[in-house]
Amino acid sequence: MFKKYLGKYNDLTLFLVLIPFINTINYHLTYATIRWDWYTYTTYAIDTATGFVAWYLIRMVINRLDIKMPYESAFLKRILWQVFITNIVAQGFIVVETEIINALFGSGPLPTKFYTYNLFIFFIWILVVNGIYIGFYLHHQWSTSQRVHEEELKLRSTGLEILLGNTRRNIPFEQIALFYVDEKTTYLKDQDGKDYIIDGSLNKIMPSLPSELFFRLNRKYIIHRNAIIGYRKEVNGKLEVEFQVADNKVKSIVSRTTAPVFKKWYSVTSLVI
Repeated sequence: MFKKYLGKYNDLTLFLVLIPFINTINYHLTYATIRWDWYTYTTYAIDTATGFVAWYLIRMVINRLDIKMPYESAFLKRILWQVFITNIVAQGFIVVETEIINALFGSGPLPTKFYTYNLFIFFIWILVVNGIYIGFYLHHQWSTSQRVHEEELKLRSTGLEILLGNTRRNIPFEQIALFYVDEKTTYLKDQDGKDYIIDGSLNKIMPSLPSELFFRLNRKYIIHRNAIIGYRKEVNGKLEVEFQVADNKVKSIVSRTTAPVFKKWYSVTSLVI
């Protein structure tokens, strides 16, 4: 039930503890001496409830921005808009709610201190809350990259499983030179030049391969980095890639649109292969 309304962030327990804690600090920052009587308990309860509503409004804004303006599109711009909108929404609610309660139960207008000192403190705490959610995002990105890295390491250690007749065989990636298509049949060629017919198109095979080891040159070839001798520029921005398997050298064309991606991949992988 809570997950339906609170969205993707698993933060309910954190803020159930954090908001009363923040409110307690605010009281000690605002008042030189605190008398814990019925009035203080009542105002503390109201302020804590206000904090929970303000937090929920902040969450709503952040969840909305995650859809409309994800961090990946423009990280700094997203943070600036997030801080601005969450402050407008949360502080706007706090001001309206405080004015209504004061009009109903107060004995006069709110002191000037509320609109200077108190709202400044609220601004600082809203920045802290924003920082927590930005931290959630960065941690999620780090966890995702770690998981992808672990999966790639696992993938590299297991190799590719192929079916030979009725027998399944695992071929380590380091022994694979390339994949190619010939007359609608897909082949795996190992470093010794031996061909194996495999099931599936190049489109189906490519996601199963470590991206730092293999590159899809064109509709015919997926090539292992170690099989590539080099490349040279052709007309219209195309590239001619030369690779060698056993004693055979082969040349293949990379399209103008794929050429920049290939050159970047080739440059980066030369540092790790």
